[in-house]
Amino acid sequence: MQEAAREMGLSISSVSHHVARLEEQLGVTLLDRSTRPFVLTREGRETLHHLSAGLNHLRRATSETAIGGLLGTRSLRIGIVDDFENNVAPDLAVILARRMPRAKFAISMVLSHQAADLVRKGDLDVAIASETDVPGPGIESDLMLRDPFVVALPKGGAFDVGDLLAGDDGLPFLRFNRLHLIGRQIEAHLSRNRISLADRYAFDSVQSIMAIIANGGGWSILTPVGFARAQGFSDGVDLYPLPIASFARQITLLSRDDFDRPTAQAIAGLFRQGVRRLAVDPVNVAYPWLRDSFGLIAPKE
Repeated sequence: MQEAAREMGLSISSVSHHVARLEEQLGVTLLDRSTRPFVLTREGRETLHHLSAGLNHLRRATSETAIGGLLGTRSLRIGIVDDFENNVAPDLAVILARRMPRAKFAISMVLSHQAADLVRKGDLDVAIASETDVPGPGIESDLMLRDPFVVALPKGGAFDVGDLLAGDDGLPFLRFNRLHLIGRQIEAHLSRNRISLADRYAFDSVQSIMAIIANGGGWSILTPVGFARAQGFSDGVDLYPLPIASFARQITLLSRDDFDRPTAQAIAGLFRQGVRRLAVDPVNVAYPWLRDSFGLIAPKE
């Protein structure tokens, strides 16, 4: 109730009232209020299953209708960091192809540290990438997603994360290549906390890291977005909170300050819808402790 009230901007009593009205209209009890915390009844679980599917369709329809009226342009070039190559980018491509049947548009993969320059030079109209300090003059930046760093370990293993950070457990650390922004962010945070880990393995791809972890061959620090991207290996990987100071990256939409603002906001809205459905909601259901740190950032007024 508290979480729903916070997300919707309502009081807890108002949320409780709406649930009671829904139960009255359906003629069933959705929540077993005899336990703390409340749990869903059998009817509640069935209702949730059907309503969740319906709400996803409604959210998607709302976004597609909005962008259909905004994209009057005949050309659109979008760059998106490869963290979303397997899920959100294809979802976005399908919607745009349907809503812009006669327009010319392109979606390409970019590196976060190059995104702002590509937008500034006019090679891209908008870019979705990890925030890199201040994007510089002439660039609008819209924060969209907070993506915290977590520890990824082989599923079911009896590992002590503190020992791993001290380099005492024998399980090798799988790092991201320092040429990439995410690799530099992780190394900087480890350095701030005076942690030095053996430099044996480095990878460009989160899929490679997840594959080795799932096979029991190492551990890593990555983000829920990366975990969601490598779905083929997620069944063999468990996520844990960092036992040191938490830190996160932020995914942002970059556009030139002279680019059509409603179009940029529409692209941001589509991204928020897709990443919520394909990454945020599934990961937060699997790991409820992430709900306060992994989530969408409300658009600025």
